[in-house]
Amino acid sequence: MSQPYVLYGMPVSMFAGKARAHLRKRRVPFVERLISHPRFVGDVAPAIGRLIIPVLETPEGELIQDTADILRHVEWTFPGEVSIYPSTPRHSVIARIFELFGDEGMIRAAMHYRWNYPDQNMGFLRAAFAAGIAPGADAADAEAVAGGVMAKLQTYLPALGLSPQTIPAVEAGYEALLDALNRHFQRSPYLLGGVPCVGDFGLIAAFHAHLARDPYPADQMKTRAYFVWRWVERMISADADMPEFPDTAEAYAADDQLAPTLGPVLEAVGRIYGAELMAQVAGLDAWLADHPDLAAGEPLQSADREKRPRGTVSFDLSGTQMTTALRAFSVFKLQAVTDDFDGLTAADQATVTAALDPFGLAPWLTLKAGRRIARVDNREVWGDPSS
Repeated sequence: MSQPYVLYGMPVSMFAGKARAHLRKRRVPFVERLISHPRFVGDVAPAIGRLIIPVLETPEGELIQDTADILRHVEWTFPGEVSIYPSTPRHSVIARIFELFGDEGMIRAAMHYRWNYPDQNMGFLRAAFAAGIAPGADAADAEAVAGGVMAKLQTYLPALGLSPQTIPAVEAGYEALLDALNRHFQRSPYLLGGVPCVGDFGLIAAFHAHLARDPYPADQMKTRAYFVWRWVERMISADADMPEFPDTAEAYAADDQLAPTLGPVLEAVGRIYGAELMAQVAGLDAWLADHPDLAAGEPLQSADREKRPRGTVSFDLSGTQMTTALRAFSVFKLQAVTDDFDGLTAADQATVTAALDPFGLAPWLTLKAGRRIARVDNREVWGDPSS
């Protein structure tokens, strides 16, 4: 290998953290570059077609943008003794559910705990964003360097349904999840046993960059959920980092078994994200009904703004009415769950459905929009209407 991989990202980035954790676990030789790096500004971002991170550049110069694609590439190129994609039916589908939830279902809590506690977080965030955007900038210039980017990110909060009226429900859901995860990680080093699955990497996106680094949620995690904090440390370490579990093999739980402590975690996932996911699929279908002539291969982010999926969806979050932006990308991410389920035998499908039904997750297994979304050249595009 003539040169290492290059990960373009920032320490404050959710999804750069997901990719970084996997690169470390697979012992991939890589260097990380910030978005201010001349190659990213001059070559990488224009080639991708948008200013977005993370991007992984291979030694051959291939650019890979989405974390799901990054993880697949790394897993195929640097296979470990145990794949992050489990081969047994229950583990396989549950790993995909956790990746979906981590990627999409945790965004609201991550953004809330970052931006809605300014007294505790803002000094740290100002310095962190400034260092990521213009490393070496004088501390006195941090506001000038980072203020615009930080202000823009905060404008996304209403689109995520965050308001004074909805914050109590968001926090209650997160705290229940945190408590359930804490009980689970006290008994198990990772979600499905002694190795991280793709679902662990999905969760680490929000749980590291936002919830374990930003001052307010980091303090909350350390004092309320120590074993979640230890899992975060474990996930960002290159080795297994599980001395608390000397008798646990670096393997998934035998015979496709699920730890009893995983049930409450799955139940919390369903309560937090189930209604929203169904609303997103219904919302996209309603939008598609008004746009029947979309050509296969046309980008979702079309140059014609009228052809971009947009609007709002509403749903109930633990008794609180939520309204968020329509997110076609969430529906695209759901396809990994349903594709995995569709690939099982009928008997295995019945086993998985029975395992997930008590936690309200069985409907996710067959939840599909009327139009498939594909990904070509690092962009989401509409699939064939007949597929």
